[in-house]
Amino acid sequence: MSSLSIELPTTPVDRFRIPEQMNELDGLRGAAALMVVLHHISQSFAGMPVSKLLHGWLALTYTGWIGVDIFFALSGFLITRVLLTTRKKPDFYRNFYARRVLRLAAPYFITLALVAILIPHSWAFLALSFFYLANFAQPLGIWMAYPPLWSLAVEEHFYLFWPWLVRYLRRRTLFIIAILICLLTPLFRYCSQRYGFYNSYVSWFRFDGLLWGAQLALLAGSAGITRRRLIGWSSIVLSAGGVLFVLGAITHNISQNSVLGNTFAFAFVAMISTGVIGLIASGVKSPLFALMRNPVARFLGNISYWVYLIHTLIVTAANRITAGWQPDWTNYLTRTTFVLTVCILSGFIIRHVVELPTQSLKKYFR
Repeated sequence: MSSLSIELPTTPVDRFRIPEQMNELDGLRGAAALMVVLHHISQSFAGMPVSKLLHGWLALTYTGWIGVDIFFALSGFLITRVLLTTRKKPDFYRNFYARRVLRLAAPYFITLALVAILIPHSWAFLALSFFYLANFAQPLGIWMAYPPLWSLAVEEHFYLFWPWLVRYLRRRTLFIIAILICLLTPLFRYCSQRYGFYNSYVSWFRFDGLLWGAQLALLAGSAGITRRRLIGWSSIVLSAGGVLFVLGAITHNISQNSVLGNTFAFAFVAMISTGVIGLIASGVKSPLFALMRNPVARFLGNISYWVYLIHTLIVTAANRITAGWQPDWTNYLTRTTFVLTVCILSGFIIRHVVELPTQSLKKYFR
């Protein structure tokens, strides 16, 4: 924790409100998207004979899969805050689901259309993806033609049950449910790998990532909670997740390809992410968080949804362009520059031509 140079807020308050504009969370979202993009670029070099230096960089960026779990924790936190704020309103369900459609649907279905046009696929996969069931493709024996869609399915399935619980249950009951699911899901993953069916894309194996973020939102909005208490809880969660993750890495059991890795790695990343989000939301000052307020990081956060959706298509195009090239730094930097340039330019266009106009309709669903 000392490396973050944390500075505690000094204003004495009994209860506080989380700032409505937390620019650092936009930056964190942008960083998560960049991590996922670099992960898939590094995957495209799998099995190639590369130099030691490039191999080390590829090994480092391969860990960018954790960006998805950062997204989950962020979504759980932000969505639960929205639900808690609006759950007493008469049009609660209509407004919530309408706003989700306006936020997510247009870029998603544009991506689905591009997948149908540009890459090999089965109509069964497209049909599943149309109904946000892409994460069940592999269990059903259907080829996963476009992997990024699985995580969108997990979030949509979370939206099917969590708003109903938030609407009717007390905050303390919700917190207990969330923490029980977070504690039991890793055990469920372990038992499923040992004694039954397991696929890391399936929703009920990944809900704990969203519910770690939900716990933070439930705690932050509790009566009588102080900044110092929230900072303490966030620090404990962050530290516990970090220590366990390091121990797993040291013992080489944290790989996604191992039983223990599949059991615990997702939870550890969600814990670390939730701890960081909690410190940001508490107003903790840190040079790291200041970087997340950078306009570039926030811009990446604003276009991160589209970047996540489209980047695998762009990586595939980059691989074709550089096919036959030597697997060296020139190849890697060419692919990376191409992918990031196209993702950012298309993200800017989609945000201003598609996302912002559709999201402006949210004013009718408040």
